[in-house]
Amino acid sequence: MKKFQKALLLLKEIKKNNQQAYIVGGFVRDYLRGIWNHDIDICTSMTPDLLKKHFVVKEEHYGSTVIEYQGEYFEVTTFRKEIGSKQNRYPAKILYTSSLEEDLKRRDFRMNAICMDENKKIVDLLGGKEDIQKKLIVSIGNSEQRLEEDALRILRAIRFATTLNFTLESSLSQAIIKQKHLLKEISYQRKKEELERIFSSKQAVQGRKLLIEHQLLDVLEIPNLKNTVLYPNSLLIWMQLGVDDIYPFTKEEKKKMKYLRKCKKEEWNIYRIYESDLDTAILIGMMKGKGREEITILKKNLPIQTRKDIHITSEELQQLIAKEKIADFYQKIEQAILTNQLKNENDMIKKWIQNHR
Repeated sequence: MKKFQKALLLLKEIKKNNQQAYIVGGFVRDYLRGIWNHDIDICTSMTPDLLKKHFVVKEEHYGSTVIEYQGEYFEVTTFRKEIGSKQNRYPAKILYTSSLEEDLKRRDFRMNAICMDENKKIVDLLGGKEDIQKKLIVSIGNSEQRLEEDALRILRAIRFATTLNFTLESSLSQAIIKQKHLLKEISYQRKKEELERIFSSKQAVQGRKLLIEHQLLDVLEIPNLKNTVLYPNSLLIWMQLGVDDIYPFTKEEKKKMKYLRKCKKEEWNIYRIYESDLDTAILIGMMKGKGREEITILKKNLPIQTRKDIHITSEELQQLIAKEKIADFYQKIEQAILTNQLKNENDMIKKWIQNHR
């Protein structure tokens, strides 16, 4: 709420300089839906050079600036026309304009082109408010042209339809199928970001349905999505897709997915919960049909948390078994304690070792 109030003050500051300024995009869309969005973008007739004279500009790229204002950061974009397209992703040329309507016409969907002024008055020049009421995603202008300008809009449309539980307008839906090949031009990083949002959505089932209906699985190189279990965690979904070497993942993510695949093939094994950190243990639990809270309590109440908790020292072990067998016996002792076949008591452990040498 504080950021919103500061955004309104920023609009007033810009307008004091005889310039136009509005909050635009996702914040206004969600505001009209009764949902609070902390991501506030601003569009203005003030050019980047003028913005730098009057405000603290932290970043500047493609005619947009990131402004620090009263301790908050806002992306402020100058009204512009975009001419042509490079690699079906970026405008070939940008021309600044003083027309709000011209700026809105170059955006993706009508629901994302609604503005709000400094008095919270809604400015809807393209009919986005009606689309929101109908729960419909409609392109601004010609759908095919919008997708050619920026092919990532294909996935953005699917993502919005999934996360907002909206329907794609028919001409947009047809354009996505026709232009799906353009996704090959988009970086795997950007595609992964959009897919992550779809996979993480409460409506992930709907997202998968839309991806299949629009024939996007092959061009996205995720054909296995048809048969994937949609766990409530995106990493568990990626784990099943087997695209570790295609999409960008960190070494840690790749390592975790490899481990999770191994756990998925196994029967329920309490040792996996014991040897894993809590986050990984929760993921293992999800695959086995167990809830987050259940796994959290289970892990917390294990009879031992680490090997250091076992009530026998390595010196005592060396007196009972050959040195080269110690590591193997430690794991057997852990398993026995975790499955309640052995009490974690020094005398009991020694006796158990003598019976299992």
